[in-house]
Amino acid sequence: MISIYKDIYREVEFFNIKGVSKVTYTKLKKININSLNDLIYYFPRAYDDRTNFKKIVDLRGDEYVVLKGNIMNISSPPTRTGLKMIKANINDGTGILEVIWFQRPYLKNSLKLGEEYTFVGNVKRGYTFQMTNPEFMLYKGEENKGEILPVYSSIKEITQNALRRILKEALINYSNLFEENIPKEIIEKYDLMPRNVALAEIHFPTNSKNLESAKRRFAIEELLILEMGILQKRFEVDLNNQEIYKIEGKKNLVSQYLSNLEFKLTIAQKKVITEVYKELNAGKVINYLIQGDVGSGKTIVAVLLLLYMVENGYQGVLMAPTEILATQHYLSIYEALEKLGIKVEILTGNVKGKKREELLESLRLGKTKIVIGTHAIIEDNVQFNKLGLIVIDEQHRFGVLQRKKLREKGVLANLIVMSATPIPRSLALSIYGDLDVAIIDELPPGRKKIKTKWISENEDERKMYSFIDKKLGEGRQAYFVAALIDESEKLSAKSTEELLEEVSRNLSGYRVGVLHGRMKSKEKDEVMKNFKNHKLDILVSTLVIEVGVNVPNSSIMVINNSERFGLATLHQLRGRVGRGEHQSYCFLLSSTQNDSSAARLKVLEKTEDGFKIAEEDLRLRKAGEIFGVKQSGLSDLKFVDIVHDVKTISLVKDICTEYLKMNKGKVKNKNLTKDINEKFNKSLTS
Repeated sequence: MISIYKDIYREVEFFNIKGVSKVTYTKLKKININSLNDLIYYFPRAYDDRTNFKKIVDLRGDEYVVLKGNIMNISSPPTRTGLKMIKANINDGTGILEVIWFQRPYLKNSLKLGEEYTFVGNVKRGYTFQMTNPEFMLYKGEENKGEILPVYSSIKEITQNALRRILKEALINYSNLFEENIPKEIIEKYDLMPRNVALAEIHFPTNSKNLESAKRRFAIEELLILEMGILQKRFEVDLNNQEIYKIEGKKNLVSQYLSNLEFKLTIAQKKVITEVYKELNAGKVINYLIQGDVGSGKTIVAVLLLLYMVENGYQGVLMAPTEILATQHYLSIYEALEKLGIKVEILTGNVKGKKREELLESLRLGKTKIVIGTHAIIEDNVQFNKLGLIVIDEQHRFGVLQRKKLREKGVLANLIVMSATPIPRSLALSIYGDLDVAIIDELPPGRKKIKTKWISENEDERKMYSFIDKKLGEGRQAYFVAALIDESEKLSAKSTEELLEEVSRNLSGYRVGVLHGRMKSKEKDEVMKNFKNHKLDILVSTLVIEVGVNVPNSSIMVINNSERFGLATLHQLRGRVGRGEHQSYCFLLSSTQNDSSAARLKVLEKTEDGFKIAEEDLRLRKAGEIFGVKQSGLSDLKFVDIVHDVKTISLVKDICTEYLKMNKGKVKNKNLTKDINEKFNKSLTS
């Protein structure tokens, strides 16, 4: 019978577990329990601790309690609805509590006056304290002191007691199939609870101390699976690039480029560049996440590092998630670099035919030194002569496998990924376990604070339009962002069409353009070009302007239905202004009554610090929602709080690094390898 469970991940029907019929199995599938592993790892969401009795005198309000008391009286009073009710008063020596059961008339004969019982349930406070439909049992002293019961996420078709019975049977009969998946040396060094013991204690704890030990073990386990899976990829790259390469350290072109800039680099920019130079000059394969707030100058850092590698004999790539951003990068740097004799090209899905063939040939021969583009660069027919550095902008839009595919095109797999969505270091360590993190935590001098205001009343909106009219009259430009392209009957949010009509009505006489994702690339480029060259005063847009758009003269951002966006997105949109010499303003339009949405808007009003905003975003939302996509199993973390458990995350990363170094990049524990393949790699390809 046990043989069918040899693969604990295989989708099987649990007919050999008492209490699991075909019907029950169908119900289990509704809560994503498809295999024995899913069942055993269906951990409780909370615990019903019955080991500590509460006194009636200590009750304060609505709460879930365990208490014991003697039954003083029992009655079955009539009800207005006709429901049968049993009422009892219990006394524990400190006070009296009313207990009520509905539709259980037999209890009048079951309960015994004067006997002491244990009661478990929710207490409500009305005229008096009252407990409705509690569980109860006859109290038998120490023998009946209580237990810690698991509370599972469930559906109405499966009761808590049914799930408890199924889990108990599964643990008794099949927990031996769950062999240790943490290497022995790690178990011993960090005094971790063995897997079989921890599985029993996490479901049915014998005491609170053992429960905490089990939680600690599974926190380490889930981080090990995540970090080992990620770091193995890095060790694969490092082992494939063991030959030390030589960088001559030429910086003539870099110096010329810097002398042509109209501004000086910040200390933070110089620090990051120096750090990366040092790694490159030592012949190391670099693997960096460079993150910084909106406007901190990440792109200039990337261009300088690409130029440095080109000057020393290699090609470079700058990949962006959208054509608009790729085109903007290209337009902002190609002229300055070609003056230095560096051939720069752009490659997107719209580069076709003869032009595409010529570009691909130029890359193969090494004539094109830097290519800027979108996902089109990853395609198999794109080959390089001597690719030495890859820079990926807005990295969170690309998956780990896409990064890996691009790196495989290079002679050297040097990689820099950039994120303009600031994230706390703890989250960076979790998601980017394969990357070294460098932070540009300084804005260029002279940048003015963007004044941000939440507009919730019609009167305030009228004042806002009057203010914008004045600023446009002074020569400034404005963005108006809509949540939707088309009008929707289901969603109460303005579309670009409705917003265009409203803006044209309130700000007549100004030149207005529209930008959204359904437009053809040439149309989008033309609109952005016109706005950048001030042939348009106002741009009504969707989220396509969220990243990368740079128009210094635009000083006003209006975000309609701002409650529909996350903090990171709102912060990115706000970052489209404040890029020039003029004071900039951001207006958040929302009439939301939702507490969570209101909290987000208040955060934006209070601070411009992207890292503080990101931490608040984590607090208000689930980790897996931060980027809108599942990040390498991050959203599956059950025991790790990525905001507060920085030390644990950092410790596990160090454990994994040390282990992989000792074992030449290999995970020698077959069970851990299997878990990584099942949980980590599956999530990457989904």
